[in-house]
Amino acid sequence: MRKLFKTAAEIDGSLRAAGVRAADATALAAGSKPYIWLETAEVDDEAEIALGATKIGGTPDLPVTMPWPWRPPYPDHQQRIEETQAGVTLLNPQDMMAEQAEMLEEFRKVLPPDEFEAFAAESAKVDYSKFSLDSLVEDIRRTGQPAPLQFIAQVDLAEIWLTGPVDPDIPREGRLFFFYDTDHRPGGDRPADITGARLIYDLTPTHSLKRASPPAELSAHKQTAGFRPQRCVLHTGMWPPYYGSPEWNACEIKARAEKSVEAWWYEVTRDGHDHRFGGHPLQIQGNMQTECALVSKGLDLSARNSKAAERLKSDAANWLLLLQIASDDRAGMMWGDVGNLYVWIHRDALRARRFEEVRVIMQCY
Repeated sequence: MRKLFKTAAEIDGSLRAAGVRAADATALAAGSKPYIWLETAEVDDEAEIALGATKIGGTPDLPVTMPWPWRPPYPDHQQRIEETQAGVTLLNPQDMMAEQAEMLEEFRKVLPPDEFEAFAAESAKVDYSKFSLDSLVEDIRRTGQPAPLQFIAQVDLAEIWLTGPVDPDIPREGRLFFFYDTDHRPGGDRPADITGARLIYDLTPTHSLKRASPPAELSAHKQTAGFRPQRCVLHTGMWPPYYGSPEWNACEIKARAEKSVEAWWYEVTRDGHDHRFGGHPLQIQGNMQTECALVSKGLDLSARNSKAAERLKSDAANWLLLLQIASDDRAGMMWGDVGNLYVWIHRDALRARRFEEVRVIMQCY
């Protein structure tokens, strides 16, 4: 676990000790939010985890009458297939071999002869003449077919609130089940990516739950292999807003002060990310709240600078983080290059309990 701050005052003190100006430290600490850290530990047998308890991986404890969630075909599946085919055409073996040869010539100019020979020997082990990306096209064709979603996590909301405070609009009873398309791993930057994720809110009493068995179709592809079950121990914490978010911008950190804040940020997050519920995320790339505001209204991120996008960006602050799921070696989870999954919901949808409207974003390094 990274540094676990318990109070805003601890964040303020940590920032000041890192050389951040007092005014900036106070502003960032004041913008911090409470969250729940889901500390995981692998179990020998999933039966060790109580029915309905918060957990990462394994199999879900669904109501006895609830079928396993499937996704429909992606509505833009034809576009996805065409884009993949175009990419495969660009990355044909002949061009890749030519690029390899050009790269070797460049390295020949800068490396000592013995180092270059070793490098060239390693490069020669990759035989691009036998390289084929046809399997990528076959994989993406499955976006045009229905498929079961993979179980990622379940959260007991009563357990959350017993641990500590989160956003007041989050329910205090019931549980959330999070499923995701691990075969195609939509990144969340397209409106249709919502097809590949499902967050289910359920109020079924624990005695009416069952530990569900995944459908056979989930094991048909390597990417959809299940994750090892992780018991969760819950801890309360506080965290400041992240770079580029509406809350961060509201702090009005002076440009000359951002380097010291950035150094502090790296220090407290350098050991990796965590699973968390609520609060601010540990982001890796861009502003996710603005991304949610755009794609939820039908705009691809390619249109982020359009006039239509500008009208929608004011709604970004109404998007709240519900769940962050990190890459986890014990669970066998890897999101891109050591990335995270982030589950976001609009405050209006949260208040109305429309959890089917969540947006899921994957970011990685």
